[in-house]
Amino acid sequence: MIRVFNRIFVYPQIPNFAKNSFRLFHIQSDKVMISLLILQWIISTFITSIYYNTYLYGFFGGALIVVPIIILFPYLKGERYYRYFIAIAMMLFSVIYIQQYLGRIEMHFHVFIAMAILTLYKDILPIVIAAATTITHHIVFNYLQLYEISLFDMPVMVFNYGCGFDIVILHAIFVISELLVLGYIIRMQIEHSVHLNITQDQVSKLNKELEHTSLHDSLTGLPNRLYLNQQIQKVMKNAIKNDEKFAIIFLDLDHFKNINDTLGHDIGDALLQTVANILTNNIDEKSLITRIGGDEFIIVIPGFKNENDLLPVINNLLKEFRKEFFVKGYSLRLSASIGVALFPDDSTNINELMKYADIAMYQAKSDGRDNFGFFTQKLNKKIHNEVDIINDMQRAFYDNEFKLYYQPKIDVKSEKIIGAEVLLRWHHYEKGMIAPNIFIPISESTGFILTLGKFVIEESAKAIKRFEMMGYDNLLISINVSTRQFQNTDLFQDLQDVIIENDINPKQLGIEITESVMMQYIEKTLLALKKIKDLGISIYIDDFGTGYSSLSYLKKFPIDTLKIDKTFVDDINGTSNNKELLINTILAMGKTLGLKVVAEGVENKEQYEFLKQRECDIIQGYYFAKPMCEEDFLRLLAKESKE
Repeated sequence: MIRVFNRIFVYPQIPNFAKNSFRLFHIQSDKVMISLLILQWIISTFITSIYYNTYLYGFFGGALIVVPIIILFPYLKGERYYRYFIAIAMMLFSVIYIQQYLGRIEMHFHVFIAMAILTLYKDILPIVIAAATTITHHIVFNYLQLYEISLFDMPVMVFNYGCGFDIVILHAIFVISELLVLGYIIRMQIEHSVHLNITQDQVSKLNKELEHTSLHDSLTGLPNRLYLNQQIQKVMKNAIKNDEKFAIIFLDLDHFKNINDTLGHDIGDALLQTVANILTNNIDEKSLITRIGGDEFIIVIPGFKNENDLLPVINNLLKEFRKEFFVKGYSLRLSASIGVALFPDDSTNINELMKYADIAMYQAKSDGRDNFGFFTQKLNKKIHNEVDIINDMQRAFYDNEFKLYYQPKIDVKSEKIIGAEVLLRWHHYEKGMIAPNIFIPISESTGFILTLGKFVIEESAKAIKRFEMMGYDNLLISINVSTRQFQNTDLFQDLQDVIIENDINPKQLGIEITESVMMQYIEKTLLALKKIKDLGISIYIDDFGTGYSSLSYLKKFPIDTLKIDKTFVDDINGTSNNKELLINTILAMGKTLGLKVVAEGVENKEQYEFLKQRECDIIQGYYFAKPMCEEDFLRLLAKESKE
C-alpha cells in the first residue's frame, strides 16, 4: 500500500529553471478555474434561484465564495494556497447546490468531473483537498439528517440524501479511488512537464552557446564582425539621438606574420590572446572591442564631442604595444598601426566608416608603422588614385608601357663608364611618365612587383647580350631586387635561367639589395646570396648606412659593393659637422672589407671632388648623367669610345 501511495504521490523534484514555467502555467490555470467557478455559480445558484425563491440564499452564499477568490487573484495568482481555495470552492458548488437537482449517480459523476478538472494544475494537493471537502460534506450533511438539524431555518429534507452512513462510506471509497487515479495521472503530467522543461532548458542553453559562438571569436573571446555589425547600428542611433560622435578605430599589429612564420602559430595565437587582454584592460566598458580576423581589431568608442578626446586613448594603446611581451617563454617586441574614422564627420554610412578607418590604418603603416592617423578626404583621394594605378598597371604591362632606363656608373679614377643601374620607368599612354616613387611602392604592396621584378631580370639579361654583341662586353649592369621579390620568388633560379637562356657572362650582371632585405631572415638570405654569388653575379648593398647591419654581418655575407645612400651625399653641401665622419667611416669600412664603394646621388662638382679626394671607387648621379633609355645610353657609350 505504501509503495502504491509513494508511486502516486511522490513526484519528481521540479528543477529551479522549470519553476517559473510551472508558475506561468498555474496562473493560466487559475484563470480557467475562476471562469469555471463563475459559470458554476451562475448555473447552480442564480438560475435555480429564479425558479425557487427559497434558494436565493445559495446565490448570495455562492458570492461569498467566488468574489473573494476573484479579489485575491492579483495577490495570490500562481500560489499553491490559491489553488486550495479554488478546489474547496469548486467542490462546494458541486456537492451542495447541484445535488438538489441531480440523482446520486449523476452527482457523483459531477464530483469526479470537478476533481478531474482540477488536474489541470498538475498538482495533487488541490485534488486531495477537493476529495476531503466532498467526503466531509457527506459526513456533515448525513449527520444533520440523522439528528434532524436544520440550517438557515430550512427544512431538513433540503439536505436529505436519502441514504445512510454506509452509502457515505462507499461514496468516500469511490472518491478516494478517483483521487488515486487522478493522482497517478498528475504524476505522469508532472514527469512529462519536468522532462519537457529539461529538454527546453538544454535547447535554450545550446542556443545561447551557439549564439555566443556565432557572435564571438573562438580564440580571444572578443566579439566578432557579425556582433560588430549588429551593435554598431545601436551606437549610431544613440549618437544621432544625443548629438554625439563615435569613432571607429582600426588596429593592426605590425609584422605579426613574422611571428607566425618564425615561432609558430601557437605562439601567434597566444600573442593574440595577450593583445585581447591589453585592449580589454585599456578600453572602457562602454566601448566595443572586436576581432574581425587575423591580427586586425576594430574598436568602437562612443559618446564624445571632440576628436582630441580620443588622443589619450590612442596614445596609451600605442604605448602599451611598445612594451615587452612574454609569451610561452618568448620575449617579444610588438607595435601597432591605428586608423581612425569619425561619425558623422567622415561619413554617416557605417560601411564607408569601416573602409575609411582601414585606409587610415594602412596610411599609418606606410608612414612607418607604430603610428596612428585620422582619415581625411585628401587621404581618400590619394587612395582612389592608388586604386586607379593598381587597376592600370596590369594593362600597362601587357601594353609594353614599362621600359628599362640606365643610369651610368662612373669609375672615379678613369672617369669612364663601367656599367649602369637598371631603373624601371612607366610611360603611360595618356598621363605620360609616371614617377617610380608612385608606382613602385604600390606594386610592392599589391604583389605586382613580383611580375615587374621578373620582367626587369629578363629584359636586363637581353640588354646585356645586346651590349655584348655591340662590343660592350665589360659593362656591369645591376638590377634592384625588392624585399618581396627576394622573399617570395626563387630568385636564384630566375637569375640562372636568364643567364643560360641569353648566354651571357654572369660577371656582367649584379643585384642590388637593401640592408633590410639582408637582415630580415639572416640565415635564409645568407644561403640564397651564396648561391647567387656562386653563379658569378655581383652583389651590391643599396642605401648603405640607413639600415642596421653591423661589421660582423657584412663580413659574413658575400658582398662585392657598398652603395652610400644619397642622404649622406646630400650632406656634403650642408653644414653638418658629421659629413666627413660618416662618409669616411663608410669608405674605410669598404676598404677594410675589401669592397668597392659606390656613391649615388652625386649632383654637383663639390660632391664629386669631395668623394674623389677620399678615394671613393664609383660615382653615380645627375652630375654625370640622368637615367636614360637604352638608345641614349648606347649613344653615350659610343661618344665615350670616340674620345
